[in-house]
Amino acid sequence: MARLIWICIRLLSVVDSSQMSSHPIIGILGKSIMLTCSLNSSAPIVPARLTLYWTARLKHQKEEQVVHALYNGEENNDPQFPVYKNRTQIFKDQLSSGNFSLLLKDLRVEDDLATFFLFYHQEDGDYNTLNQNKEMCVTTVKVAKSYHKPIVTVNYEEWKAECTSQGGYPKPRLTWTNQNGLLDPEVPQIVQDAGSGTLNISSTVNITENQTVTCAIFNPTLKETLNTTRSTGGEQEGLSSSIKAGIGVLAVAVIGSALVLVYWKSESCDFFLSSLLSFMSQRNLLNDYGAIKQLSLCHRACNGMVADTQEMSPLRHSLLQCVLTTKC
Repeated sequence: MARLIWICIRLLSVVDSSQMSSHPIIGILGKSIMLTCSLNSSAPIVPARLTLYWTARLKHQKEEQVVHALYNGEENNDPQFPVYKNRTQIFKDQLSSGNFSLLLKDLRVEDDLATFFLFYHQEDGDYNTLNQNKEMCVTTVKVAKSYHKPIVTVNYEEWKAECTSQGGYPKPRLTWTNQNGLLDPEVPQIVQDAGSGTLNISSTVNITENQTVTCAIFNPTLKETLNTTRSTGGEQEGLSSSIKAGIGVLAVAVIGSALVLVYWKSESCDFFLSSLLSFMSQRNLLNDYGAIKQLSLCHRACNGMVADTQEMSPLRHSLLQCVLTTKC
C-alpha cells in the first residue's frame, strides 16, 4: 500500500530541478544537520490525515529518492532510499503545529549537493484535499570538512618542496607562493579515503636556495584557508648544526686516537677518560650528545680490552678502530 501511495505521489510531484529555487546550507561531514520546514496553514493540521514525504535529488541520481515518509500520521520508510536508512528523523509531536523539519544524521559525501524538498498532502474526514504542496522547503546541502594544517617538507638533493594535507572535503584549491608571488607546481595528487570519503592532497614544486615558500590550502565550501611557510635557509642551518655535531664526534675520535699511545703505556682507562674529558671541556663539547655518546662507548670498550695486558698488541688495533669510528 505504501509503495502504491508513493507511486501516486511521484506522479503528482514530478519537479523540474532547473525550476526549483533552493537555499543552500552547509553541514560538516559525520555530523547532523537540520532541514528546517514549517507550514503556516489556516486549516488545522491533523497528523492522522497527513501524508508527508521528504525527497531528494542526489547529484549522481536522475530521479528523486525517498528520504523519509509518513502516511496518515504514521512513519513508513519501506520506500526509503537505502543510503538514508536509520539516518533521518521528523518530529511527530510537532506536526500539528506545522513543524515538518527533518533531521539528517551522519552526513556523508553522498549527501553533498543533494537537493531536498517536501511533498505533503492533507485531507478532511471526507477525503477532500485541504492542503497540498509538491515542492516545499527546497534545500541544497553542501557537505564539508576542514583539512589538516598542511605539512611542507624540503628535499635538498632534488631541490623540491612537497606540501601534504589530509582529511578534508570537498576538493581544495592548493597554491604555492614565495617572496615574488605565485609558483608553478606540478599537478596535485588527490586521493579519496575509501572509508570516510575525505580527500588527501599532495603537491610538489621546484625551489631554490634561500627561498621562503608558502603552501596554502583553500576549502571552497567552508571559505577556510590553511597555510604553512618554510624557509630553505632554515633547513641548511639545521644541517650546519648536524655537521658541527659530527665534527665534535670526530674530534673526540681523533684526540682519542692520539691518547691511545698514552694508554698503551699507562694501561689506565681512567686516564684515557679524564684526558678526553679535558679535551672536550676546552672545546665546549660537553653539551654535545654525539660526542658524549662516542666517549662513553670508547671508554666502555677500553675497560673491556685491558682485562689481559698480555694481549695488548692485538688489542691496539681494536682500540684504534673504536676511537676512529662509531662502532664501539
